[in-house]
Amino acid sequence: MKQKILLVLALCICGTIALAQVQYNDTCYAVSFRASYGHNLIYGSHANFDLGAHLPINPYFEMDADIRASTANFYTLGLQLRPKFALPVGELFLEDRLLASLIVRDQINEFNHAISLGYRMQYVSVQFGLFTRVMVPMPYERNSNNAIIVEPFKLLYRVEAFVRPQTSRWNIAAAISNVDDYMMERPWTPMLYLRGWFDVNQHWRLHLAGKYKNAGTFHMNAHYYASEVALGAEYRF
Repeated sequence: MKQKILLVLALCICGTIALAQVQYNDTCYAVSFRASYGHNLIYGSHANFDLGAHLPINPYFEMDADIRASTANFYTLGLQLRPKFALPVGELFLEDRLLASLIVRDQINEFNHAISLGYRMQYVSVQFGLFTRVMVPMPYERNSNNAIIVEPFKLLYRVEAFVRPQTSRWNIAAAISNVDDYMMERPWTPMLYLRGWFDVNQHWRLHLAGKYKNAGTFHMNAHYYASEVALGAEYRF
């Protein structure tokens, strides 16, 4: 088990990033595809296949839409709405994020809604907010013992640092967060990211990414560890 963890970390360090996180000052419409290999105690080894679209509506508003299908038999739709405001230094943004997941293997529908405020410059990006999770068993019967579970107002955070300006042709970044494009974790369950990209030309961008979540972080609970390595490509119009 330890050897697997060390291998994933080595791949992350040698590789770097493909998470569909929006790049600062990216004004191009884009579509992306990503394939990833993940492993955790519950799902075991599994593959994920993602499609994404980045839609910069105007200089003050952008959208992202994502869809994931996994061999672990769960499926997720994501939508991000992001008003943004240029400042003398950096950019302020407000993000409204929606996630809807169909977890067939566990017979659960999961819905997440988050609102957060962020600030990004060329070398750093920070984001804090709140999210609410609702889990609905399926099939849901109103008078059954299968109760709807609601987890309201949990802290959302993301802090990311870049080795080069975000408008560079290639870059490497490291981040700590409890959210990504397809999941929102409890605040005491941070995930570590290492990601990077390379622009082949004005249209094509390649991504490589790694994600790791330790088991029993801070000894506050006994949650399982998880790891993921992803490779993707993006076409910008």
